[in-house]
Amino acid sequence: MTILGIDPGTATTGFGVIKIPDDIIGREFDYGIELINYGNISTPKDRLMQDRLLMIHRQLNEVIEKYKPDAIALEMLFFGANSRTAISVGQARGVALLCAAEHRIPLQDYTGLQVKLMVAGGGRADKKQVQEAVRKWLGKNGEKRAQFGKLKGGHLDDAIDAVAIAICHVLKLAAK
Repeated sequence: MTILGIDPGTATTGFGVIKIPDDIIGREFDYGIELINYGNISTPKDRLMQDRLLMIHRQLNEVIEKYKPDAIALEMLFFGANSRTAISVGQARGVALLCAAEHRIPLQDYTGLQVKLMVAGGGRADKKQVQEAVRKWLGKNGEKRAQFGKLKGGHLDDAIDAVAIAICHVLKLAAK
């Protein structure tokens, strides 16, 4: 089963693609989570919003067409103090929802709190703790370690968050 995690945003939309065995439900630890790819879809701030949303739409569709996910896990909108940011994130979420509908891919929403709780073990986990937890869930040895050892903060924060969202979906599936 291939899962696409999406951390929506109009400036940067992170994505993470993971693969798990089809018989994940009821398995013990070592879920066999394989990192396939991760990255960001970035849009220039000087472009009109409709152009930025179209860029996100096209590039998300390219990711979907390339990796053919069986499920999409999407972060829900968090309304903080900045309503302008919330509105633009909501627009990017809408694009992700549209892509899922166009490709008829089942989609599950997760709050940031749910992702932190499931992946890092605590709802108050910070970015660094989530990043370390992502590394843990992806494994510790050999080729996998080298692959996800490249996951560093900075410009990849949104991509790492998207991988965490996908892992959260795996953990929810396994708990059923």
